[in-house]
Order: sequence, then structure tokens, then C-alpha cells
Amino acid sequence: MPRYFFHLRFGRRFLPDDEGIELRNRTAARDEALAVVRDLTNPKIKGGRQRWASWFLEVADERSGFFRTPIGHPALELVTPDRHAPGGAEPGLRPVRAESALPEEAHAGGRMAEIVRQRAALHQRSAQLLKENHQLQSEFLSLRLVTEALLVRTQRLVSLARGPVAPLLAASVMTTAQTGTLLSTVCLI
Repeated sequence: MPRYFFHLRFGRRFLPDDEGIELRNRTAARDEALAVVRDLTNPKIKGGRQRWASWFLEVADERSGFFRTPIGHPALELVTPDRHAPGGAEPGLRPVRAESALPEEAHAGGRMAEIVRQRAALHQRSAQLLKENHQLQSEFLSLRLVTEALLVRTQRLVSLARGPVAPLLAASVMTTAQTGTLLSTVCLI
């Protein structure tokens, strides 16, 4: 059976696994690595994820490394294919110029520009909707105040209309002719 090594890495710090363990295949080695990560970041152990923040577990066989996973909180680290193997070279940084960009890079840049334009348009639309919302709220408040004023006036008119009729009805029984005269008087008020 092949032997697999489980190395620990924290930035440039590298802790190699010199012994390794024998497992059936790479899939079994990957599963073992994931089980180790689960054990190290067990929620029952207080501070496990913070303790292992920015650490990586790298799995390698005799030929090269083939699997790498963060242990604790994910690290902010650039991981490129040439960095997977233990002792791998640091990635070279190259400036990106518009005229020398590869077609896929140009497409990605164009896509990014389109996303920025869409975001700006959404921001502008949101500002417009907020302005319309404020205007509608002002109109609604104005209508509400007018409605409340009408309600107060209506209640006052109803109370005035009921005022003279109630004592007259209690004092005597009216004839039909008298009722018509009274109603026309109340309407004039």
C-alpha cells in the first residue's frame, strides 16, 4: 500500500510529517485528512477553529502533494497549483496590461466592468426609488391630515344636527308637517 504524508503549513512555516501512514488510495488519504480537520476543529473543544486559523493540512504521497485544505478559519492566502507540493515555488507576480492581456483575462475584465456598470445602475435606481418613496410618504401624510380634518368637521356637523332635534323629540310627539319643518331647519344649520 502507498504511504501518505500529512503536512501542516502556516504561511511560510512548514511542519512535515516524516512518518506518514499507509492507506489504500488518494481518496482514502483525502478522507483521512478531512477526518483530522474535523477532529482538530471539534466544536466541543473551545477555541479549536481560532487556534487553527490560517493553518492548512496538506496531503502528499511519495511523488507529490495532491490535496490541501484549511483547518481553522479560512486563511487569506493566494493558493496556486504550483504551491500545492511541499517546497513549491512562490507564485510570480506579473503586471496585467490591457494590451497584453490574454483573451480570457480581457473577457473577465469586460465582465467585471459590466458588473460594475450594473451595480452603478442599481444604485442609481435605488436612489430614485427612495426619492419617489419619500414623495409618496409626504403626499400620504398630507392626505391623512386632510382626512382627519374632514372627520372632525363631519363629527361637529353631526353633533350640531342632532343637538336641536333630540330635545324636541323628547318634549312632544310631532306631526308629519312639523317634522318636515324641523328637518328643513336642521338642514339650514
